[in-house]
Amino acid sequence: MITTTQLQGYTRPILDQVFPALGQTLRVFKTQAATPTPGQQPPPDLDERGEPITLPAPDPTPSTPGAGLPIGEYPCIAYQLDAKDKADLGADMAVPLWEVVAHWSAPLHDPGLLFEVFGGELPKPLLLSPLGDIVDEGTQRLCWTFTARALEGRSA
Repeated sequence: MITTTQLQGYTRPILDQVFPALGQTLRVFKTQAATPTPGQQPPPDLDERGEPITLPAPDPTPSTPGAGLPIGEYPCIAYQLDAKDKADLGADMAVPLWEVVAHWSAPLHDPGLLFEVFGGELPKPLLLSPLGDIVDEGTQRLCWTFTARALEGRSA
């Protein structure tokens, strides 16, 4: 029987060549803490007990709404799900759904992540939010997969 270490030893060098050749990159962000809605009154400087309130920090990623500080960039492949794939998932929403397969080295085991995929044939960066768990395929730490929705509601 093959062990996890042996499987990783055989496949990771190949995947290290395949993923960059696919030409897409996954930028990983921690999700930003909620900020006031534009046009809404800012919070008061004191809470109901008279204690000072720590105001949220300015948006560290103004071009990527909702994203906190970037964690890193990793090779990936992202493709849009067609109507049959969405139906198989039980999704009846009109929002474009994407399947992403990311390089094994990406730290995707923590909750509260937001993603931006760019490169390849995508005309502009695509901001994605995962819909469910991010899966370590086969629990062998060879690649991560997840289904996500496009935050801008656009297709490729």
